[in-house]
Amino acid sequence: MKKIIIATLACLFLFGGQALAHTGLDSSNPANGSVVSEALKEISLTFESKIEQTSSFELVNENNEKVHITNLTVSENVMTGAIDKSIENGAYKILWKIIGADGHLINGEIAFTLDAPIVEEVQEEISAPDAESEVLETPKEEVTAVESEEDSNTGMIVIIIAIIVVLAGSVWWMTRRKSK
Repeated sequence: MKKIIIATLACLFLFGGQALAHTGLDSSNPANGSVVSEALKEISLTFESKIEQTSSFELVNENNEKVHITNLTVSENVMTGAIDKSIENGAYKILWKIIGADGHLINGEIAFTLDAPIVEEVQEEISAPDAESEVLETPKEEVTAVESEEDSNTGMIVIIIAIIVVLAGSVWWMTRRKSK
């Protein structure tokens, strides 16, 4: 019986942390605590594992005023968003909320300072295309993608089931052996 308890505790200590692990932020652009010295056009957050499509972030300035983010996209473990208009220098926070592969809601913030050179925006005159200009058409190719994604939890579930089967078999074997 002591062997079963020891084996169970060993399994819990070895594999327990992985079963309870949550997705965390791996890296970001801009990084937490950084001083950005050029105009900020895009924000990119990379997480430790795949995140759900409903994940999002918002950018707020030092007065907690939201900055408009466009083209917010989630692809696997990367979330990006574009900033269309130039923003003023100062302190900013990225407030992110994600749903990890394990289904848990996780949020956090990234603080950074923007100290970019001030550039006056010059509007360029856009001329209409000439009637004589050629329009080149490129043939469209059909692209087929084969999804070969594996859920990150599948391997963990298999390991947990295997441990349960081994423990149940051990208990059955030990009780059967004692009854003889």
